[in-house]
Amino acid sequence: MFFSVILLCLTLYCQSLIAIEVNRLYEAAVMAESASLKHRPAAIQQALKIVLTRILVGPHILDNATVQGILADSEYYVREFQYSLAPSPVKHNHHARLLRVVFNEKLLVDTLRPGQLQFWNEIRTRTLLWLVIEEHGKRQFFDARFMPEVDAAIIKAAKHKALPILYPMRDLKEQRILSISDVLSAYPAHLLAVSLRYDVVSTLAGKLSKKDQCWTAEWTLYFDHKITQWYSPCGLIDAITLHGFQGVYDYLSTYYAVKPNTQALASTIIKITNINSISALERVSDYLESLAIVSTANWIGQQGKYNLYRLFFLGKQGQLSHQLIKDAVLTTENTSGKNNNNVSYQLILTVH
Repeated sequence: MFFSVILLCLTLYCQSLIAIEVNRLYEAAVMAESASLKHRPAAIQQALKIVLTRILVGPHILDNATVQGILADSEYYVREFQYSLAPSPVKHNHHARLLRVVFNEKLLVDTLRPGQLQFWNEIRTRTLLWLVIEEHGKRQFFDARFMPEVDAAIIKAAKHKALPILYPMRDLKEQRILSISDVLSAYPAHLLAVSLRYDVVSTLAGKLSKKDQCWTAEWTLYFDHKITQWYSPCGLIDAITLHGFQGVYDYLSTYYAVKPNTQALASTIIKITNINSISALERVSDYLESLAIVSTANWIGQQGKYNLYRLFFLGKQGQLSHQLIKDAVLTTENTSGKNNNNVSYQLILTVH
């Protein structure tokens, strides 16, 4: 029993070493055609796709109905954005600008939860990367100091998928006992034995080959006592590296996926008129947030005389409708309709 407890403690200790918190999970940077308002929505939607595909688990995530709805309203989920002031890095387009977008994490999660989608949270394990580069018939271990193109692609792909990557130290001892053949071998026992010093649960071995401007790659992931292999066909180094890291994400995220809350939140948009000042806007926002049934209330814009709010709530639509008017802060504007979804509300002005 004593040894079982010690083993459990050691396991938990190792997990604490190999798992880290990934920062900026809900932030992405993309190239916009220009800094004009016309090109901003498409760039924001592209940034949101990157975020969604690094937090959601499963095949064809972007085809999911809930995700499609979120992408259609992508600008509603923006917390802040900023364009780079640096000159455009895009050839033949001097107007292009790098756009950094930070999305509202709580709003996104609350919207996604009713769709019963699985998440991979910000606590993620490190993956040890053994990489061999083949060029002009010569094979050598990856060395970031002398291979800036590959190094930049790895950093970009790891950030894109929010995967913490650990490079081997390649010290003198390691160079003596581990060869390129060990990394590429179909018998990985020696490679995995050397990898034990890094206290990782996942090890990725890759061979990137370059011929002219064409890169190809072969990948092998050792994880959960299983071996998974895939191939990246001819392409640019950024695309090849991202394809490799996508494979890692697919397998790790499935293993670490968090099941959605079975008590899911519902979502609706309500319209409120008679909000004619900042103080009235604040009053309505504070009131909506104070309702026990409401989890989140977000102002999303104006439509004619109405201010629109997106509400996330726990319960049924009829319960929400009752809660909205029970304190005489709001009143229903059109009571003739029987469909609660079509009811709009009016702020009751206080008399001073």
